[in-house]
Amino acid sequence: MDWKKTKSIFILTFLVLNLFLGYQLYQKNDINNIAYLSEQPLEERLAINKISYQDKIPKYKDEQTLISAQRYKFTEEEQKLSSKNISLDEDTSTDITLHYKLKEPIDLPEKDTKDLIADLEKFIEENVTRGKDYRYYEWDKEENIIWFNQVYLEKPIFYNTANFVIPNSSKLDYEAPNGMIKFKLDDKGNLTQFTQTYLLIMRQGAFQEIITPKKALGRLLDTNNLKKGHKIKDIKLGYYSLVGVGDLQVYAPTWLIETEHGQYLVNATDSSIQVLSEKEE
Repeated sequence: MDWKKTKSIFILTFLVLNLFLGYQLYQKNDINNIAYLSEQPLEERLAINKISYQDKIPKYKDEQTLISAQRYKFTEEEQKLSSKNISLDEDTSTDITLHYKLKEPIDLPEKDTKDLIADLEKFIEENVTRGKDYRYYEWDKEENIIWFNQVYLEKPIFYNTANFVIPNSSKLDYEAPNGMIKFKLDDKGNLTQFTQTYLLIMRQGAFQEIITPKKALGRLLDTNNLKKGHKIKDIKLGYYSLVGVGDLQVYAPTWLIETEHGQYLVNATDSSIQVLSEKEE
């Protein structure tokens, strides 16, 4: 074992963790100073604003930990998949971001989302390295892109798909989202290529109590991201990165709340908010 390298990783991990905890303290102080927060019971506020959420709340444990993660370097064996129909694009791939092309496109169901997801889940499990660690995330029908993201203890790693940039071959390719598979379809809806990244994940620190999804909805109300009559489409608990050094990131337990108007991330430890996407009303 390379002890010098291991020591450096631990030092870097603690540095990133301290930065993250400092950021959390700042966010908590900022939230406590918001003067306009209503004293009205949250249940009443949600009812008055006609926001229904009860059937959308998933089962979860009320204590979670932070995690840290680094981009995984695929071995040469892992980069070469068994299917003869799938070839690695060596010109655009590196050991941390793999770009694959299909010699013959694969037909996928065009209209039924469940069938399409089921077909891709089977494709991943049978063909992709560490494929069992990914779950369906999002289908961008305008761009003909379907995203799967990596999960840790059954909780997804969230990222903003709109920020994805195909890396320039002359640069390190950390611009690609961490822990994802991006499927690209052609105009006929057939699978033609895909990109893969993977995270090595470690638990960080002690377990701590997280806010409830109901309180996360309250935070969105306080900041006017959630408005009267908005319909909750989905609520998920996962992880989202707010701080990092180089390729090392610290991820916090985070609530993803989706409405018909946008996707919002509420940090489950300090209640800070990130807007993933939002439509103009």
